[in-house]
Amino acid sequence: MTRQAGGAAMDRPQSDSVSIDLDVPLSAGSEGTLAPLLAPEPPSRAPAGRARMFSILGPRDRRRVELTTTAAPWRMVCALRIETGAGVFNGTGWLAGPSTVITAGHCLHNPAFGGWARRVTVIPGQSWNKRPFGAVVSTRFDCAPPWLADRDRAHDIGCIHLDEPVGERVGWMKHDAIDPAALPRTAAVVSGYPEYAGSYEHLLVAKGPVRTSLEGRLYYEIDTTDGQSGGPVWIGDAAAPTVVAVHGYEADATPADVGPGVNSGALLTPDHLRLIQTWQGG
Repeated sequence: MTRQAGGAAMDRPQSDSVSIDLDVPLSAGSEGTLAPLLAPEPPSRAPAGRARMFSILGPRDRRRVELTTTAAPWRMVCALRIETGAGVFNGTGWLAGPSTVITAGHCLHNPAFGGWARRVTVIPGQSWNKRPFGAVVSTRFDCAPPWLADRDRAHDIGCIHLDEPVGERVGWMKHDAIDPAALPRTAAVVSGYPEYAGSYEHLLVAKGPVRTSLEGRLYYEIDTTDGQSGGPVWIGDAAAPTVVAVHGYEADATPADVGPGVNSGALLTPDHLRLIQTWQGG
């Protein structure tokens, strides 16, 4: 999540799913060449003195812009405009049911907001200034109880309830609680809406290996930056992805015993699946 300057799985419709090679530079897209590659930036300081979360893990940004956001699964990933008492922030979410968008808990309830967000605009499959499936505004949110009580990063998961079943038009992502022991060295994908070319309107995608899981969090060698909080961390190919974690933290939040050069998210557990099922009920 970042602040703006001055904010049961469904497989249909899947006929236009795409299979892509994610091991290409950011300047390349699935429909042609885009804007020039952005050089990694050094960490900067936020006004409050906190280091900006910025985590490009290597000498170059390995993410790329996805242009086919009308295809599955990209249309199921949502740009979020989060309006709060402290200003407008940006984040990412993903459809987990007809009217259920999952994101990071800190995108919805955060001390930086003074508590709950006031309202969130959800934009499925946004690409540049195009909103192929429109936008939905919500004021109804939930978060995992351990996040609200203790800010437990292993439970940094929240839900946006939509008043219309957008997922019936665009589909929603399969999600599951995978045995953590089976995930290390598995290839994973993180997608979301960070700042790129001066806006948060571009869906960026990157692929890399899972390093480990520890105390309910999944650690992966995948580039991310501010604005991708809440995005899906999934395994499998683009035709049949399974979300296994919710992205939330860059390398500055990685414990020393995990080692440098990884970002992380809340690993989905059976308890989280039951919670999401409850949220799907409205």
